[in-house]
Amino acid sequence: MRAFFVLIILSVFCVQTHTQEDSLKLVESSGVEIIVDGQLDEIEWSDARVLNLRKGKDHHMVVLLKYDKDYLYVAFKDLTDANNISYNAEVLISTNSDTPDWSNQSYWFHSSYSNCSAVGLYYFWENCTTRPVGWAANTFPFKEGNDHMEFKISFSKLNINPAKGRQIRMAFKVSDPLDQQAYWPEEALIGDPLTWGLITF
Repeated sequence: MRAFFVLIILSVFCVQTHTQEDSLKLVESSGVEIIVDGQLDEIEWSDARVLNLRKGKDHHMVVLLKYDKDYLYVAFKDLTDANNISYNAEVLISTNSDTPDWSNQSYWFHSSYSNCSAVGLYYFWENCTTRPVGWAANTFPFKEGNDHMEFKISFSKLNINPAKGRQIRMAFKVSDPLDQQAYWPEEALIGDPLTWGLITF
């Protein structure tokens, strides 16, 4: 019986730890606006939250996240591995933090050789351009020795105001040319927004 109670306590602790890892509180940036060029300027990103994203045992990537009154900013750092394979980057956002379904409040943003996006669905390759409306990201090929991608997404594109205490769900995904994938949170499923991280402004 004692072992049973110990098991329950450990299980609760693990659930709480997992929840904390998948939840982020952001502080509105007072720094300079991000220039979307793939160069992670220290002044631009000094007040960002830092997330770890792993692809296998050997390749470790970092995701940076911040916002100001007009934009949500995301950066993927070190997207080229030791075999010189570059990973595509995707940002998933659900502005309704309580729904498990994709809807007109769910957004998919992809960057590789072009910028692709959709509302209410993902892997929609018919809306791709180098100059999207309401958001921006640098694209392949990487320039000047940088292997990073920066996303700048306007809150007007998301149809929300980042009021204090507002919550949304986000996930960050990378994939290689063979479509091997990695996510933050690690257990995220692209089809289920409730598995994404809970972001609080």
